[in-house]
Amino acid sequence: MRRVVVVVVALVLSAFSPSLTHAQSFDVLVRGGRILDGTGNPEFNADVGIRGGEIVAVGDLSGATAARVIDASGLRVTPGFIDMHSHADRSLYAGDARARRATNLVAQGITTIVVGPDGRNPTWPLIDEILGYRNGGTALNIVPMVGHGTVRGLVMGDDYERHATEEEIAQMADLVRLGMEQGAWGLGAGPEYRPGRFSTTEELVALGHVVAEYDGFYYSHQRSQSPLPLWLTPSIAGDYTPPPTWPKGWRLTATDGMNETIRIGRETGMRVVGSHIKAKGPTTWGQSAVDVMAIDRARADGVEVYLDQYPYETFGGGSVEVIPRWYFAPIGTDRSGGLDDPDWNRRGLMDDARANLRAHLADPILRAQLIEDTEAILDLQGGADRHIIVDAPHDESLVGRTLDDVAKENGRTVPEQLIHFALEGSPEIRSGVRFRGVAGHAEDVERYMRQEYTATSTDGGVVESPGPGQHPRYYGTYPHKIATYVREKGVISLAFFVRSSTGLPAQIIGLPDRGYVRVGQKADLVLFDYDRVQDHATIMNPGGHNEGIEYVLINGRPVIDGGQATGALPGEVLVRQDVLGR
Repeated sequence: MRRVVVVVVALVLSAFSPSLTHAQSFDVLVRGGRILDGTGNPEFNADVGIRGGEIVAVGDLSGATAARVIDASGLRVTPGFIDMHSHADRSLYAGDARARRATNLVAQGITTIVVGPDGRNPTWPLIDEILGYRNGGTALNIVPMVGHGTVRGLVMGDDYERHATEEEIAQMADLVRLGMEQGAWGLGAGPEYRPGRFSTTEELVALGHVVAEYDGFYYSHQRSQSPLPLWLTPSIAGDYTPPPTWPKGWRLTATDGMNETIRIGRETGMRVVGSHIKAKGPTTWGQSAVDVMAIDRARADGVEVYLDQYPYETFGGGSVEVIPRWYFAPIGTDRSGGLDDPDWNRRGLMDDARANLRAHLADPILRAQLIEDTEAILDLQGGADRHIIVDAPHDESLVGRTLDDVAKENGRTVPEQLIHFALEGSPEIRSGVRFRGVAGHAEDVERYMRQEYTATSTDGGVVESPGPGQHPRYYGTYPHKIATYVREKGVISLAFFVRSSTGLPAQIIGLPDRGYVRVGQKADLVLFDYDRVQDHATIMNPGGHNEGIEYVLINGRPVIDGGQATGALPGEVLVRQDVLGR
């Protein structure tokens, strides 16, 4: 009888401390760190034993040996950061070995990325995308998605500026199903972009029902996050014909975009994400309060609504212009396609840009439209006092100054200064200079960030040679969030940050084996010195290095070792069926 008791006790202990049933020898032993496990719980002291790319022991492993011992004394040990919105897919799919190292991303602590952003895949079918990552290797783990814009384009071709027919939606649904069968985790969408912006909510709901069959999720660059969709200006708004599903006519707002995402979640039962959430421009500041109220109400009804966010007040990947392109084209050029019309890239359309601009300015009606459109774009991008000049080859003394400051110095109105730049500035730049707008407000950034359902993302990609005006998120997102919003401002706690960057995104995606420091999880880990973590990426120096992130392990292999990139490519494509075993 006594022997039976001993065996039972041993079995119970082994369930909590697997290391007791294994030889105390590991591939990697992380010793003496303070663990933040991804749940949001307080930190604790423990060692982490890794074998075969997996965490096999967490606890007091003082008697253990390992092929590699990492001294984590004074360091926090967390799960690897999971980027919920990444544009690294094209570099990792088709890039050379250097691009596949994704050094600017792994140096932040990123170990896993969700791709298919804004509804786009780098190729189709999805299995070809997966093989593209595998054939060349990748530093990062990749969560593949089906892109709504991709499947819509495949079905509708160039004839996409309309609502899809029932037959076309059925064909899209077949492609979504194919993608899910080949390993996707859900549907990415960009209904503010082409071709997705011509879709109805019903189209997205129909495709969402397919994804829901696989317990997948939906994430979206929402239909609008500003007073006007980013492609629309006042001069063409009157000619815009909205989908009949929008009861408010042409004037879509950030509220409409969020409500659409909630509706898709409510009608399909999917987990849904309003991606890279923001309130763009002074007219929309405070939108975060409206969004939070709407989400809280929906979640109280059982709708699984989430957000992801990059922690900056400036938006967009690179530098921007302000005067709409059609004012640089001949008078009468069709502008109904909006600011993102593919025809604007047609060769010859912008020939004689300055002469064309002068012709518009000579017509009182067209000049008034130009000023109205320009002022709308200025607001969308933050206002004249938040437009920073990042490129002015004809006068480098302008770089780093604001549009408002330069206009006041010269005794001009803001539109007059923009026109002067376009007519007298650098001829190689259509608008004479380039800007980066700072369109967000700290109150909105921080309110979104404080929500328990907001995950962290970069909306960035692989960049090797950044230049002034590129967004600092490509290099600094996660260190910036720690240094600024945890340590300096105290907007969130360190444990809250870790959960928002690890356990929460794993929960949204449905990943069972990443996002936490616990036995059975894959060994994706970040070790950092909390007191020293600091980003140095800025608008004028977007490639500034990070400090304090000492080690990053992906599947048990270091990609950052002692603060230095190793160039290793240990990442895996996380095919849904393989991960879930079904």
